[in-house]
Amino acid sequence: MVKLIISGHGEISTGILSAVRMIFGENDDVVAVPFKKGEGLEDIKKHYESTLKNYPTENEFLFLVDLFGGSPYNAAIQLAFGNESIDIVTGVNLPMVLEALGMAQTSSLRKIVQHLKETNTESFKVFSDQTKKLADQADNEEDDLL
Repeated sequence: MVKLIISGHGEISTGILSAVRMIFGENDDVVAVPFKKGEGLEDIKKHYESTLKNYPTENEFLFLVDLFGGSPYNAAIQLAFGNESIDIVTGVNLPMVLEALGMAQTSSLRKIVQHLKETNTESFKVFSDQTKKLADQADNEEDDLL
């Protein structure tokens, strides 16, 4: 079983968790660990360690953090290095968390990470690209009628 730990600067993690709960309801497989103003690397690392202690050791853990190289990421690295039951993904967003949470009960950490690598670009959409695609489809359908 994979447990998700959302973290980032300020309240981004609690905001994402709030949205997850709105969609999925309460879920023990995901928690938020915010990196608050005035805290340092050791503070967030202690918060992570405290969070990990709440779960049985046979669990795997996926840290979903906001920025590569930021303090939440750097603290997670210290826990993940040499520990195959922990991995870290950066660029956390709601679709990413929903995807991971949907797999957390039935998939391994490796499968979830691989899936996120493959699908994360699908959640990135640009409005003007979508409208152009629709316009092109409409033009092609019109050409087919002629």
